[in-house]
Amino acid sequence: MKILIVSDLHNDIENTQKAVDIFHRGNFDKMYVAGDILYDSIEILNSISDKILAVRGNCDFQEEVDHALFNMPYLNYDYVFGKFVVLTHGHYYDEYNYDQGYDIMVKGHSHISMIKKEGLHLILNPGSISRPRDGRRSYMILDDEGVEIKDLKTGETIDSLKF
Repeated sequence: MKILIVSDLHNDIENTQKAVDIFHRGNFDKMYVAGDILYDSIEILNSISDKILAVRGNCDFQEEVDHALFNMPYLNYDYVFGKFVVLTHGHYYDEYNYDQGYDIMVKGHSHISMIKKEGLHLILNPGSISRPRDGRRSYMILDDEGVEIKDLKTGETIDSLKF
């Protein structure tokens, strides 16, 4: 199982299409989308809607959410690699105010990529593919060996953590 993680697409159709192309070329099983998608990016993602686990961001309005062929609650959950994953955008819930158990939290909102280990918890942020605040458009790959942050343009590994 291999999961592509993106966030904060903000209607950037060119880079949303790049992410979908990476998804297809990399033979990914799922895509996690941590919010702030917006209408045109939703149109592109609808082509792989059956493979998407997503959450609603602070910029995702109801008419856009209604247009998505995938579910966009404020929190979403998965169980992969023997780990319980919580997916959130980060504007309502994050590692500081989510009081339920989890192994991995995937969040967006900050537009800064990050892999952080806090005790038994792993907190992941893929950054942004449209408006990065850390100077690089990025995404993540999560698999049974660990997690990597990748540069969207070059495919270079920016950071990684093995399980």
